[in-house]
Amino acid sequence: MVSPEVELGGPEIDSLGAWDIGEVLQRLGETYDVGEAPLVVINGKRVANPGAFTGFPPDALVRAEVLPVEAAALYGGAPGQRVVNLVLQRQFQSYDGRVSGGRPTQGGTSSLSVDLRRSAIEGERTLQMGARVSRDTALRADERDREEGDALAGGAVTLRPATDLAALNLSMTRPLGDWSSVLSLNGQARESPSRVRFGDEIVDSLRRNESLGGALGLSGKALGWQVQVNATGQASRARESGFGDTRSENRMMGLSGSVGRTLMELPAGPLVANFNGNFMDSRSTVEREQGRATSRFQTREARGSLAVPLAKAGAREGLLRGLGDLLATVGGGVRDTGAGSGDELSAALTWVPRQKVRLNGLWSSANDGISNNLRSEPLYHDTPRVVFDFRSGQAVEIVPIIGGNPDLRQPRSERLSLTTSLGPFTRWSLSANLGYQRDRTTNGVGSLPDLTEDVEAAFPERFRRDLDGRLISVDYRPLNFGANLTEGLTSSLNFNLPRSSGAVGDEATILRVSLNHSYRLRNTLSLANGLPELNRLKGDGGGVSRQDARLLIDARRGRWALNASARWQDGYRTRRLSGADGPTDLLLKPFAAMDLKLSFQMASTRAASVVDAEAMRRRAGGLQVSLEVSNLFDERPQARLGDGAPAPGYGRDVQNPIGRAVRLTLQRRF
Repeated sequence: MVSPEVELGGPEIDSLGAWDIGEVLQRLGETYDVGEAPLVVINGKRVANPGAFTGFPPDALVRAEVLPVEAAALYGGAPGQRVVNLVLQRQFQSYDGRVSGGRPTQGGTSSLSVDLRRSAIEGERTLQMGARVSRDTALRADERDREEGDALAGGAVTLRPATDLAALNLSMTRPLGDWSSVLSLNGQARESPSRVRFGDEIVDSLRRNESLGGALGLSGKALGWQVQVNATGQASRARESGFGDTRSENRMMGLSGSVGRTLMELPAGPLVANFNGNFMDSRSTVEREQGRATSRFQTREARGSLAVPLAKAGAREGLLRGLGDLLATVGGGVRDTGAGSGDELSAALTWVPRQKVRLNGLWSSANDGISNNLRSEPLYHDTPRVVFDFRSGQAVEIVPIIGGNPDLRQPRSERLSLTTSLGPFTRWSLSANLGYQRDRTTNGVGSLPDLTEDVEAAFPERFRRDLDGRLISVDYRPLNFGANLTEGLTSSLNFNLPRSSGAVGDEATILRVSLNHSYRLRNTLSLANGLPELNRLKGDGGGVSRQDARLLIDARRGRWALNASARWQDGYRTRRLSGADGPTDLLLKPFAAMDLKLSFQMASTRAASVVDAEAMRRRAGGLQVSLEVSNLFDERPQARLGDGAPAPGYGRDVQNPIGRAVRLTLQRRF
């Protein structure tokens, strides 16, 4: 078992103010740079479908551990992938309900949701069932001061559509001798009507989506190998009316598996091998007035890795003795998709020269895969948005086209990452990280950047204008670019208020602070093969910010809890024409915003049925009241033109018509 780099106990987990374990994982990712897709293990073991556990209440966790980078090689993850270990209560029972309502302080729209949940853990047997219904009312144009008035939208037009949602989920695990099984089911229905302006017309649009999915997995040990097998299936359908009747259906089936074991014990540690395989078959059918089209995509992947310990701290023999801990991981794989085939190579090196000092290096080169949604999601018209049209120098409201692109080509990427981790030091658990990343991609997949004249010249078919030349629609479906190169530095600082000796439950005072910062050294983009590279940090081809930062605070004292998140982004320029600054360029000002959540737990004699006494004190059965304020200071994006004049389309209610919003949540355990 690898010692954790970060460990959150019960009080620290409760201070996050999360509804379920999924939100705990999200907060861990934001705080400790866990990454978008960490490998989640349960009780120190890899399971077939860890997502089956993310719906449980946070107090079903004894602790959550963020493991060091080298743990990925031992658990079968990709080199450099972070691993999060969730340790569950051995026994747990709860019935939870939540009602939440929100509204912007400017009014005009509101949201209401109701959640019910049943959770149970009895050793290796678990059950989690949940249901959710929600409704968001529409925000109309006449409920905001748009400054440009009817030039952008008529009063009856919706700036945000109404949405009705109903969802159900079920997950359960059962032991099968020395093996464990996991079953997950989920279903969802969503309906969203809207009224949008499309050129000189007002279009009433209605979009309906239904989906049903399931997964069945097995994990255990066979012939000395740790084995996980998971079969998944997903069926969905969507209907859109208003912009032409469209019906679409998608069917997906997949089978994935992984095996791993220790091959031998070396003087510096175990030599571990892991192999993973994945097969997916997807079929999509789209019916329009023009006819019916059917597409099919298949993906086959196989990957293997070998973790080789080179040195161990305290060793008295060997060529590398005295270096501390040194672990190398090499990996490779092959991939065959509908967009092409290719290979993957990776290598990682972790060096711990002394306690609490960790150096990591990662290099990889691969033909990256393309997700099923990026290729098969049906085309639809999204919520209208206001964009700055560089050709006319005016702000216009356009209807975005969203969906998948079946013609996407497989991207090729080469990545280099070097990171240093220090700590934790002192009773404050002070830790710091500094990293360098370089990523070069060819045929990279993305959506259109800012709508500069260079971008429109490279992709003219993506822009639709009326007879007067007014931009009315933009196709934002994913596409392939020529080449992209990014380089940057990341840093973070974390510390915790020391806990009083022996303090548990309501007696504990928790304060955790995390500061993350990123600085972009280089960002160049070639819009298409054969076109020159554009320097996006200078504003060519759609500008990007040079740096951004985020501050996270989680605190708890007695029955009170506070969660705050502040984010800042530096200003940047987007040039109308690449190569030189001009008076009609768009200059975005620096932007900062803060979200705040305050919670109070009322007392009750009823609590979750658990065995551990401290766990019983973590969550009372009384009513929990939470008040959330997003965008606390009601900040809105602001911009000006290169000549200093105000930029059209950046009035107070244009880019962000919601602004500050308040949400009240009532949560109770029954």
